[in-house]
Amino acid sequence: MPTIIPAILETDQEKFEDKVFALSRLSGVTRLQVDFADGIFVDNTTLSIKDIDMLNPEFQWEAHLMIKSPKDFLDYKMVGFNTIIVHYEAFGSEQELEEALEAITSVGLQPAIALNPETPVSVLRYFTDTIKQFTILSVQPGRQGNPFISE
Repeated sequence: MPTIIPAILETDQEKFEDKVFALSRLSGVTRLQVDFADGIFVDNTTLSIKDIDMLNPEFQWEAHLMIKSPKDFLDYKMVGFNTIIVHYEAFGSEQELEEALEAITSVGLQPAIALNPETPVSVLRYFTDTIKQFTILSVQPGRQGNPFISE
C-alpha cells in the first residue's frame, strides 16, 4: 500500500530541529524521512549523518541517501534510523547495489530502494523478493520545491 511520509531536506542544523519538532506534532505521523545529499549524486548538499544527534525513538526514521555509492551504514543506525533508502541510479552496477543492500541488512537496518522519475520500474524486478520498500520519486531528487512529475 502506498504511503506518504513527511521528508526533511535541510542544510541548517537549527532549521532541521525546527522541522522535526513541527512534523512530530502532526496527528498520525509515525514515520519521518531525512534526505541526505552529497553534491555528487545530486547537485546540492544537505546536513550529513555526522550533523544528526540522536533521533526521537517514538518515530520510525528513514534515511533517504541521495549519495553516490553510499557506505558506512552503521553511522545511521547509531543515531536512530530504522530504514536506509538508497538510489538504484547511485551505483555503478546492480552488483554494487546488492552489496550495499546486504551491508544495510548486516547492521540491522531495513534496506529500501528509490527510483528517479525517469528510471523504469521494471529494474526493480530483481529485488522484489528481498526488498519490502520502494520509493518512487515524483520529482527530480535533490531540492525541495522541484515540480511534480505527474507521469
